[in-house]
Amino acid sequence: MRQRRELHAVTTGRQAMELLTAIAAAIHPYVTAIHVREKHLSAAALQALAERLLAAGVPGERLYLNGRLQVARDMGLGGVQLPGDWPKLERAGQTDAGSLRIGVSVHSVKEALEREREGADYVLYGHIYATDSKLGLPPRGLEGLRELTLRTRVPVVAIGGITPLNAAAVCAAGAAGVAVMSGIWEADDPVQAAETYALALQGTGGRG
Repeated sequence: MRQRRELHAVTTGRQAMELLTAIAAAIHPYVTAIHVREKHLSAAALQALAERLLAAGVPGERLYLNGRLQVARDMGLGGVQLPGDWPKLERAGQTDAGSLRIGVSVHSVKEALEREREGADYVLYGHIYATDSKLGLPPRGLEGLRELTLRTRVPVVAIGGITPLNAAAVCAAGAAGVAVMSGIWEADDPVQAAETYALALQGTGGRG
């Protein structure tokens, strides 16, 4: 059976809450997860935004908060995305109380293996291709991605410069799915963009 690929739509932190909410409500049928990555918001403000997204019809299981583990857990959301410098997870060997999915950003095989041992449900790895959000930093490329996926068992979601045209190559390198920021949120038609990414991933084994 071919593996179903994941599509994570990660907010950019550059959009008004009204627009962000409208886009999220429209694209959620096409994505595995909507990451609310609004670093400028306090925990209380992020919770208020999450409540607004839920009220707009975004399913809770598809809503992931970035960097706010306790808020995501208290709200019963689908997941949380943690930064690479997050303290040790202390989850290894535990049966998770609840369905919260925990992802951690990594930049090397060593970091991925450490987070795998700690009990992360997936890791976010990048950037794969050159991207405006990482100007001056060389991309890790498909070879780096391939090495990481060969040496870890935890699912790897790739991020950075990924388009519908190169998504198949990213998945062929072992990624369980891709994460997209401006390619969806700042597209002329975010819904069409999300659908195009989903169709591209479906061709590599199906969308989440």
